[in-house]
Amino acid sequence: MTTPETHQTDQQPTSNQTFVLPLYGGKKGTARFRVPQTIDQMDSYCSTCSHIWVRTRHGDARRVKINGSVRRWKRDRTRIEVPCKYGLYEYFTLTARDINDVLIEA
Repeated sequence: MTTPETHQTDQQPTSNQTFVLPLYGGKKGTARFRVPQTIDQMDSYCSTCSHIWVRTRHGDARRVKINGSVRRWKRDRTRIEVPCKYGLYEYFTLTARDINDVLIEA
C-alpha cells in the first residue's frame, strides 16, 4: 500500500520542524529552514541578525535587510514590528501576524 506524497511547503510547520524551500524562485538552489515558534524567538533572531529570510506568497525564500530596530510594546508583549527592506525601493514591516513567514536557517 502506497501513501500519497505531500509537499512540506504546503503544510504549516509544527514545533522545530524543518522544511526545504527554493531560494529566489529556484534560481539559487534550495535551503533548509524552520519557523520561530514564539514572538520572543522572532524578536531575538531579528535583533541579532542584519539580514533575515522571509517566505514570499509564491512559496520561495528571499533574503531581506532589517532596516532599523525591532519594536516591542511594554503593555502588549505580543505586539512586534520589524522594519525590512528588499531591493532598492521595496520597504515593508513584519508584524506578529507574519511569524510564519520569518524563516530561520536550520
